Amino acid sequence: MDRPTHIVAGGGSAGCALAARLSENPANKVLVIEAGPDYGTANIPDDIKDTYAHRAMTNSSYFWPALQVSRGTHRHIPAAGRKPYFFYQGKLMGGGSSINGQVALRGAPADFDGWAELGAKGWDWGSVLPYFRKLETDLDYSADQLHGASGPITVRRIPRDQWDEFTNAVARSWDSQGHAFVHDMNGPYEEGYSPLPTSNDGEARRSTANGHLSDEVRRRSNLRLMPETQVRRILFEGTKAIGVETLRAGVTEQIHGDRIIVSAGAFHSPKLLMLSGVGPADHLRRHGIAVVADRPGVGSNLQDHPLISVSAYLPPIAREKHVIRRNYSYLRYSSQIAGCEPADMIMMAVCQSMWHAVGERIGTLSTYISLPYSRGTVRLASSDPMAAPAIDFNWLEDERDRSRLIAAFMRMAGMFTQEPVSKYALDPFPSSFSERVAAISRPTGLNAVLTNVAAALLDSAAPVRRFLIENVISEAPKLAALMADPKAAEEYVCAAVRSAWHPSCTCRMGAADDPMAVTDPNAAVIGTQNLHVADASIMPRVTRTNTNLPSIMIGERVADLIQA
Repeated sequence: MDRPTHIVAGGGSAGCALAARLSENPANKVLVIEAGPDYGTANIPDDIKDTYAHRAMTNSSYFWPALQVSRGTHRHIPAAGRKPYFFYQGKLMGGGSSINGQVALRGAPADFDGWAELGAKGWDWGSVLPYFRKLETDLDYSADQLHGASGPITVRRIPRDQWDEFTNAVARSWDSQGHAFVHDMNGPYEEGYSPLPTSNDGEARRSTANGHLSDEVRRRSNLRLMPETQVRRILFEGTKAIGVETLRAGVTEQIHGDRIIVSAGAFHSPKLLMLSGVGPADHLRRHGIAVVADRPGVGSNLQDHPLISVSAYLPPIAREKHVIRRNYSYLRYSSQIAGCEPADMIMMAVCQSMWHAVGERIGTLSTYISLPYSRGTVRLASSDPMAAPAIDFNWLEDERDRSRLIAAFMRMAGMFTQEPVSKYALDPFPSSFSERVAAISRPTGLNAVLTNVAAALLDSAAPVRRFLIENVISEAPKLAALMADPKAAEEYVCAAVRSAWHPSCTCRMGAADDPMAVTDPNAAVIGTQNLHVADASIMPRVTRTNTNLPSIMIGERVADLIQA
């Protein structure tokens, strides 16, 4: 390819969508540079294709190595919770859409109207809805004012008559709590529970790497994909972006282009900007980086959905029916805690907690705060482009976040210990996707043997099962002890809180005169020329739902804004 008109730094959920739309115009020459591999459309590994998403989540080759995050350092985080832990951030073409939970939700209309109120003019619900419809083919609902029928991402749900008995029991518990059944979470926005829309066709995952970058799109002569190549920094002439410096197979190269679009996600987009001289001036100078544009908002405003889980053993009658090897039911509800907005909580019921035999016997309830108030940061740990960024989520600093997550933990614990859930879920325990759980869940032959043996023991007798749960599977205090001691429950929740894998908001959009805004509403980096950001980092505030579809929507919309 001759000099590209558009260099996309990052081939993730938004980057692939952006490149596909930009390359529709034959006058454009689009180069996508992705740090990880590209499996194309014909050689996708089975664990990525699988509709059961957790198979891909346990394959370390798909993720950034050595990426550690901190829960925070405030006194409410116990010593046990201050140790940084590994964060699963996709490093492959398609990014999160290639390895995530396949949750295909958009967010509340109020989320996007709120973006506009925060200075992201033109990103209100009425403006973004056409792009949500454009990106999808909904297999359950024909095209109407809310659904799309010709987009590259297929969306489907598991109907209620195919739910397993564990999920049905959870649904009956939600009924008794006064929550209504909602037929479609992507229909008119309302609270209640529903089958979860997922980004697959019932047989395989649909990511932006094989949806937006279909075989037809990949054959375009004006589109070039450059996988396994890391962008080290953006090149500037003054404040004008003119290209990128890359590292590929040990060789450093400079590639020049007319317009640079950073699409590396909520951690690596701010990192790349800061390495290139765009960010908080004092922080850059401390690392010996010349300042191109002093934007203090770069790497600030980090948001995600803090999550906590409780699990239990499922007897054979309660296990999933293997309709598409997974099930998910999803509840939107309001915490009713003072100072919090409506629909600020999400609870999920999962009838299979991992790909292996033990996971098939474990049902899980997880709850996350969909509208958190605490804010974290992404900073440079070093001026070395190969060093991982320093990430501090600052979880639960705001007391409203602590109160809501503790209340959610106690609520889930209560559901497991009462009918109807207790009939189908035995010996509940606090749970998390810890390093130990991840290690035994890696897809190896040894792990398959070990988990098969453990599964047989779980099924053998109640005393054996309880011993295994309390001494091998669970790493937490006994659930009954936590339910009886509010202080112990608070300490556990603050030590065990984890991400729902929805990092966002670290290069937020805003008005051009907003000192903490990083991009203007056209996604152009303020104080520079020919430089844009297009991914979840430009969200002013995290959406009330999983962030993959909103990220793809951002790629779709920014493509139009740039071409306009």
